[in-house]
Amino acid sequence: MFKDFLNLCNLIIFEFMIKETVYVIHKNGVYSHHLGLKYLLHKNHIALEYREFSIFSKLFRSIAKGKLDLAKKQVINLLFFISLLFSKNKKVVLGIAPYDIKLAVLLFFLKTHSVYYHTSWTCWDKSFQPKKIKSQKILRIWKFFLEKKVKHIFAVTNVSKQAILSNYRVSEKSISVVFHSIDSAFSKQNSTQKTKNSFVYYGRLVRQKGIDELLAFFKEHQKATITFIGDGKETEKIRKVSKEYKNIALLPYLRNKKELQKVIASFQYLIMNSIKTSKWEELFGMAIIEGMSQGLIPIATNHSGPKEIISLETGYLCDEGGMSAALKNIIMTNPNNQKKVENCKKTASEYTINKISEKWKAIL
Repeated sequence: MFKDFLNLCNLIIFEFMIKETVYVIHKNGVYSHHLGLKYLLHKNHIALEYREFSIFSKLFRSIAKGKLDLAKKQVINLLFFISLLFSKNKKVVLGIAPYDIKLAVLLFFLKTHSVYYHTSWTCWDKSFQPKKIKSQKILRIWKFFLEKKVKHIFAVTNVSKQAILSNYRVSEKSISVVFHSIDSAFSKQNSTQKTKNSFVYYGRLVRQKGIDELLAFFKEHQKATITFIGDGKETEKIRKVSKEYKNIALLPYLRNKKELQKVIASFQYLIMNSIKTSKWEELFGMAIIEGMSQGLIPIATNHSGPKEIISLETGYLCDEGGMSAALKNIIMTNPNNQKKVENCKKTASEYTINKISEKWKAIL
């Protein structure tokens, strides 16, 4: 306990005194989205720290469930926000969903600091967003934030950038496109022989990833195989089906990227069968660029994220509900996709950490 107290005291001192640090503030820490930023800052001898703003709900939950590590993390987050009130000119990269009312509270703490906005959202005309717009005041706060407060905007895709430019008075010089980058684990390419007509999906196993359509298709087409890797609400459904059909397999979520790289390298195709909801669509697709780096050919629904990554030369795009037809065509025609494989690897090389890090330079 005494050791933990000393560590906490040291952290408080660090928060108040350190100057060469950039902070990423997000509802939940998404470390994989800032690999390029971390690389750039490290080269320039600047630290990168992550903080979260959904503090109290997580604190109460952690105490109720006896998760002391999570509780400690929330105390650290709380101390950080208190330190913001007694300091100035910290560099903060803020990730928050469009029109989230929590922005008003965050701006109170960030009023004396330099704020950079990081977003992957691609619709800014208020017709489609993850948070319900409850008042005109929220819109005014967001307008002030994007047009006046933010020093620079880092958009994950060109679609996101153009949507912001079309709906807000933001100069083109103050917004950069910074794609997500591939973990260094995927820089290695195994010489594993790829299994013919083998497909893989990895990520969250939830309904909006089109799991039902994929299960139905591979039940009927047992000459092809699909492996699901991940965890989520659909896990048990997939597990039950995999026990009945030998061509359908389920692997647990692989946190270790090196292990993931070794596993997916033997597959021929990567599937991303995303289904748009009232609050979400596929805004990028980390699995797509990771798979392409290993010579997997991506097949995805034409959401804004996959459309920006996949071309006719690298993979296949289809309308929602059209995945089964696309898969059937591929299996039946058995196309010679060697050129696509090479193009995939070439495209993926543009998403390496060192190349993406250059696109974060505005923060310096």
